[in-house]
This record gives sequence, structure tokens and C-alpha cells, in this order.
Amino acid sequence: MVMPGNRLMILNQNEEECRKYTEYFEDSGYQVICCMEREEALDILSVAKNMPELFLYDKDMPDRRDYELIDKIRSLSDVAIVLLSRDSRLDTQLYAFSKKIDNYIVKPIPIPLLEAHIEAVIRRTGEKEFSEETVGALTIDYESRKIYLAGQSLRVTAKEFDLLEFFIRHRGMVLSRDKILDSVWGFDYVGGYRSVDTLVKKLRAKLTKEYPYIQTVYGVGYCFEV
Repeated sequence: MVMPGNRLMILNQNEEECRKYTEYFEDSGYQVICCMEREEALDILSVAKNMPELFLYDKDMPDRRDYELIDKIRSLSDVAIVLLSRDSRLDTQLYAFSKKIDNYIVKPIPIPLLEAHIEAVIRRTGEKEFSEETVGALTIDYESRKIYLAGQSLRVTAKEFDLLEFFIRHRGMVLSRDKILDSVWGFDYVGGYRSVDTLVKKLRAKLTKEYPYIQTVYGVGYCFEV
């Protein structure tokens, strides 16, 4: 499960892209370290306490030194590795996977979709550790997709579960309606903010006034707080 505060390391040698990634993923609740040099990334990863949940390597055309870095990282840790590249050739991708990376993504890719890939990898690599979570009076079982409120099963639709799961993962953060739409409905969803507001209204009714966890942030969106 993707938790608020997940550590994300990004290696990208373009300063502007580093800034863009950092701003976006910090807004999504990640702790972000963005490096521009291989040596800097390796130095940080060599210290166990700094180990991120996922290492995103953004390199347009990977070369021998890039794969040597991946080998060194693999010798240090089982950290999830995602390689982002413009090289779409099959043999390149197969070679990259032989280096025990967790995903290979071909650029260009919209950042919301990249985030979805990253969340999927973190969920997959950490699913054994995080199958259930309790937040306030809520208990969410991610494997069976069931929710319990004060010990009682809460009947929710699939989309209501997705929205509540998203809120719980990003609890304490102010989430814009745009961000909620992109993450829960998908970046290519053609509906508007009314879809978010309607589903939030239904969830609030099911949580009852006793548990007003979903707060409105006027002019922006919502914040889930216990």
C-alpha cells in the first residue's frame, strides 16, 4: 500500500525536470530526493536509513554506466527500481529487466500516469507488509477491499472504496479536486468536479456525523483528517 510519506528517490540529470518531479510528488505526499549525479544517488543509497521505497531512474538513452549503477544498487538493497527511458526497443527493455528492475516505462508519459505506475510498484513490492490499516474508527482491508467503521462492516461501492483509500493514503494533505479526479477516476476522465463532490457527499453520509473525517477546504478541495 502507498502510504503518506513514502520516500521516493529520483535520478535525473536535468535540473528543470528534477524541480518539476519534486514539486509534483511532494504535493502527492512523497518525501522526495532528486539527484542529478549517479555518484550522489549511490552515496545516499549506501546508507540504510536513507533507503527509499522506490528509485526512479530517468535516463533518455541508458548506457553501460547506467546499468552498472543499477547493479550496484541491487547489491545494496531490494529497493524497487523503475527505469524511465525514451528507448522503446524490445531488446533494451529485456536487458533492463535482466538487471532486476521492477518496471520499465517508455517516455513521454504524463506525470499522473507515471505516479500511477509508481504507486502500483510500491503496492506490489510492499503488499505483504501492508494488507490492513486502522485509521481512527476506520479499518481498511486492502486485499479484500472491505471497510469497517467502529468494528462494523461499511457497505461501499467500488468507487467509494477507491476514494476512501485515496483519502486515507494521503491523510492530512489538502487535495484538490483535480488531483482527486486524476488519481481516482483517471487522468483521461471526461467528467467534472461534480463527480468528486457527489461521491464525497455519499461517503460522508456513510461515515455519519460522528466521524467527520472528510473536511472541505473551500476553493480547493478536501482534506482527510482524524
